[in-house]
Order: sequence, then structure tokens, then C-alpha cells
Amino acid sequence: MPAPTFASRRRQNDETSSTRREGLDPNDFYSFFSTPSVSNDLFWKKMYEARERFHNGEQDHFTNVRPHILRSWKRSFAANVSYTGLTSVCLASTDLQRILEQNEFLLSTAKPILKELLDNIHPTRNCVILTDTAGVYLHTLGDDFGFGRGASSPLRGLVSSEMIEGTTSMGICLAERQPTCVLGCEHYNPCFDGCSCTAAPIFDYANNLAGTLSMTMERDSFNHHTYGLVIAAAKAITEQMRLRHLLHETQTIMELLGEAVVVLDDSGFVRMMNRYAKRLFHVKGDAVGKEFVEVAEVTSDAHFLAPAKKVKDNECSMRLADGSSLQCLYSSSPLPEGGICVTLRESQRVHKLTNRITRAKAVYSFADILGDSQCMRQALKLARKASENSMTTLILGQSGVGKELFAQAIHNASDRRDQPFIVINCGTIPRDLVQSELFGYEPGAFTGAARQGAPGKFELADGGTLFLDEIGDMPLTAQVNLLRVLQEGEVTRVGGKRSWRVDVRVVAATHCDLAKAVENGTFRKDLFYRLNVLALTIPALSERKSDIPRLANFFLAKIAGDLNKQFDGFSPEALQSLEAYSWPGNVRELENMVERTAVMADGPFIRKADLPSEIRLAASLSTQSRSSVPTIPNQDEYCPSSHTTTAEVKVDAVCDSERKNIIGALHASGGNVSAAAKDVGVSRVTLYAHIRRYGLSLEAFRTSPY
Repeated sequence: MPAPTFASRRRQNDETSSTRREGLDPNDFYSFFSTPSVSNDLFWKKMYEARERFHNGEQDHFTNVRPHILRSWKRSFAANVSYTGLTSVCLASTDLQRILEQNEFLLSTAKPILKELLDNIHPTRNCVILTDTAGVYLHTLGDDFGFGRGASSPLRGLVSSEMIEGTTSMGICLAERQPTCVLGCEHYNPCFDGCSCTAAPIFDYANNLAGTLSMTMERDSFNHHTYGLVIAAAKAITEQMRLRHLLHETQTIMELLGEAVVVLDDSGFVRMMNRYAKRLFHVKGDAVGKEFVEVAEVTSDAHFLAPAKKVKDNECSMRLADGSSLQCLYSSSPLPEGGICVTLRESQRVHKLTNRITRAKAVYSFADILGDSQCMRQALKLARKASENSMTTLILGQSGVGKELFAQAIHNASDRRDQPFIVINCGTIPRDLVQSELFGYEPGAFTGAARQGAPGKFELADGGTLFLDEIGDMPLTAQVNLLRVLQEGEVTRVGGKRSWRVDVRVVAATHCDLAKAVENGTFRKDLFYRLNVLALTIPALSERKSDIPRLANFFLAKIAGDLNKQFDGFSPEALQSLEAYSWPGNVRELENMVERTAVMADGPFIRKADLPSEIRLAASLSTQSRSSVPTIPNQDEYCPSSHTTTAEVKVDAVCDSERKNIIGALHASGGNVSAAAKDVGVSRVTLYAHIRRYGLSLEAFRTSPY
């Protein structure tokens, strides 16, 4: 080994310099061991004498001892490590097996690199050792030096650390997490004087110490090239561990993704397919290496597999190898070195997620529908029958009776309760957009269409219920397509050519007389018969006046909580007034009236005086009518020609006067409801109620020459 220069240089150093007194200059040291020399024995003699002085109790002024060696000697001395003989600690087989399993990731990563390292330094005698963070030998390659343990002693399972063997390269490396080398007499224990060793730390992905890589060789075989190879190999293991962790993490994410991921090469062969994709395409086993057309045939987008220069988003239909069909939303992106990565999401699953986010679900059940009247009990009985099947159901009733409430209750009592409940009001959508709302549209189907197209309500409701409110207002052109969906169970988007299978239960509702609309030619007869499979009629509130007290008190308790007011209910006179009113707006009008009254009333009871004027008027007329009915008819109180009581004549007179006042106000305002209501002295809501009661048309006043 090289180094006469080393001793002479050290003698020339300034003894007062703290840096020189603590150890050697590393640059000088490595050039010393890389240049052959005839004075190595002098260096080993000086190092041996320094160690002897240290063991004899001298702790300072070791000029020729490198700083990290001296620190290790001091740590070993403090731990009372023996320096006579060789202490060996070897794990039991069960403990070793447990340690090996815990370090499987490190082992599988390091083994190939250890072999390559040893191959590069043959034919010299060397032993390459991989340890964990506790100094346990996990894997060894090369010559077994024995170190006094006997040639038959196995190395794997040995434990090496400063606390056991004193100063060694792997012991210092574990303590200081830095690459190092220990040569000959630098070892704390003289048993190791015949060898040199070098070690470097290995770190995991989080920069935590994972273990060490060390190499042991004959003392004079050490050189700085060997030292560099060990450091490079340890860094290679570190980088491989980080890369493998990243790959495993990415693969885990790919497997847990809620969408299919497929990577294809330039020729359309599968390079990677995650678990969700295999399930989506009904693939068993490994699909890598297969051509994608063996897995699925794209039937609707010829550009699905075409190389692209940017990300594409679209929708496509596929025919799978087992003959089944599949509709997917997909995104494809080119890969830097060729090929494409495609992510796919099953359309039905996307729609369900969209519905969940937008809360497209029914919230009411039969328990939320109040009513004990005979007609209401009959309607509820028929609605429960409807919930037991998936037949198309038609709900009839005036505006405000609660048709959607019944539709939601039917859905929630059916076996589709966990599926979407989609609502579309056919009377509020512009006539030229009804079809695109119902059936969806393809990209570019019309001006303003979304670039990717959009699914319709039938697709969003797939598996669930679609509630078509105000079906009587649907345009005839949309009625044709609706009939086809009901008969065939297929939807064709606006501007599209392919059909999509859907499983949707349709519940339709209308306040119109559909039979009369069929006669007038505004509603298709075949669609009417198709919808009229199971029909139920919800009674108007005027037909179940016995339910009014319960409904009114329910709405009052509900609004009282929102207003932070205390109400004990309605007075008897107020309830009589509510029952006497005709309620042209039905339950919706009753709820709005209770809310408006509760805002203005002070409580604890809602009195008759708190009610709107039109309700008080109806009650007064009803009372007058009942009190004027004679027990014995006579000439003054009975009109034989009309069979009408005097009280009824008075009521008719009042109503006729009221009607004339309203007509006059509407004529004067040109059909402006706000101005007419102000002229008559009632609210807009009240005036609208009177307009409906008397069967007046606002359009007639707006086009009147007045």
C-alpha cells in the first residue's frame, strides 16, 4: 500500500493547528492509498501505537488519526466495547426470518446491484455486505473472511455495530449516515487489523436511513476507486428504491382509480391495463401484449385509437369480445415516447355520480303525504300499488295538489329507490329544446351545443325514475320520440345516429284533460294510451275539506320554526273560514297562505281577522247562505222558476259585482295584473285567484281595444 509521503507530510504539519491535530486531510489520505510506496509499515506502526495509547487511557492529541475514526473510538470506549477477542452476535433463525421479511423491498432492490458491484472488482478478494439500520447482515456476496469466527460461521444474521464490534466502516456509517472507510489498525478491535472496509448509507424514498452497503477486503487492497464504487452502488440502490416506490405507488393509485386506464403503443397493443379496465372490458388474466381490438371494438368513434398530439375528450360505443355493448366517456393523451394513455368512465356510472352530486333524488315518501279523507285514502292506495311495479304511471290533478309529491313517494317505495329520480317540467322548457333536454344531443347538433355533447334526462335517469311534469304541454315532435323510448327502451340523441339502451320508469303528470287534448289534436292518441297504463287522480283540496285543518296546522308548525314564533294553531272561526274557501290553488295555495299569515300574525292563535280578505269574504258568504235557508218556502224567499234561495241570489249578486269590478280593472290596465289589483284593492295573489275562479283570460284583456 502507498504512503511514505503521508508520514513525512504529517510531520511537517503545524502541531498547533486544530484541524491538523485532529486528523488527516482526506485529499492527502486518499492519494496516499492510491500511490504505491515502500513505507506503508511506518504508517501502520504509527496507527497501531496511537490505538494502543488510546486503549491505555489517552484520549487527545492523536495527530495521525482521522476525525471520524477518533469519534468512533470514543463512542466505542464509552459503550465499554471489548477490544480483546471478537464478540459475535448472531440472530436466531426465526428473528432473522422476520427481519428479512421486513426488509424484502431493500433486499429485492439491492441484490442485483451487489452482484454487479462484485463482478466489477473481481478477481480480488472481497466481501460485499448489505445490512439493515440495526447492522444485521441481510445479504453477503464474495469471500468469507471469517474474522476469527471460523470458516464455517455464516455471515447472514450477524449483527455489526459500534456497540458490539467497535469501529468498523458499517458501524460509523450507521452512526453518522455518511460514507466512510476504516483501514487496518484504524479498527477499534485488533482482530480486524488484517482488513480494510468501506461503507455507504442507503436511504429510502423519504430520505430515512434504510441500511448500509459495505465492502471488506485485505488491508493493502484498498484504494479510492473501490471507495467510489461502493458509494456509487449505495446511491444506485437508493435511487432504485425511490423509483420502485414511485412505481408501486403509481400502480396502487392506478388500481384504486375509479376509472379504467389503458396504455397502448403506437401499433394499438396493450402495454398496461388496470384492474378497473379489466372489469369494464370483461378481461380475465393479463391483457399486456394483446391488440386492443381483441378486447373491444370501437363502433362509434373512428379516431379513438388514432395517434393524437393533444388530449382528446369524447364519448364512444364499444362492442366487447363477449358480444356485450358498452358506452363510455373517454380521455386520451399522447405519451412522450409514443403511444397513448386512455382513461374511460362508463356513462351510466358517470350519470349516477352526477345525479348524486346534484341531488337528483326523491326526498318524500308516503309518510309525508297528509290526508284522511275517503278520496285521499283511495288515491294513496292506488299510488302504493303503482310503487310495487315499474309500469308507466299517469298522475292527474289540478295544479298544486301535490303530483310531484306522489311521484317521489312512488319512487321511494319502489325497488328503484336507490337510483336517480330525475324531474323535467315539459311546460317550462322552450319547445325547440324539449327534445335535447329529454334525449340529449351530439357535438355540433345545433348552434350553441356543447363541444362534447350532453346526455339527456333519460340517460341521467337510467336505472331510476323520470318524472315528466306537465306532459300535456309537450310538443308533438317530442311526443313521437317519447313514444319510441317507452316502447323500445332506446334513446337517440339529437343529431345522433346510434341508439342507447336505457332502463327508466316513467311517471307523467298533468293538470290537463288529455282525452280532450287528443280530440283537439294537440296530444297523440297512441302516446296517451301508452301513458294511461296506470292512472291515478289526486283530489283537489275542495274535494277533501276535512283534511284542511290538519294540513293548515302542519304548515303553521313548519313555518313557525323558521320564523322563530310560537303558535298554538288556528281559532275555530279561522278554521271554518279555511274550510269555506274554494282553494283554486289547492294545497300549494294553502301553504302559501299559511306562510303569509304567520308572518303578519302575532299569535298565539291564527284568528279569522288574520286571514286574507278573500278567505274572510268566502266565509261570510257561506255563513249568510246557511242562515238564510228557510224551513218553509214562501213567495218572498223562494223563486219557483229557478229553485234558488234568497241568500243564494245575494251571493250570486255579490260575486257578479266582484266579477264586473275585476273585469273593469283588467280592461282599464290592459291586462296588467299589478295595476288591476291596486285598482280593486286586493293583492296580486288574490286577484290571480279571482281570475282563475271566474275563468277569465288575461290574454283577452291584453289584446282588447280598450
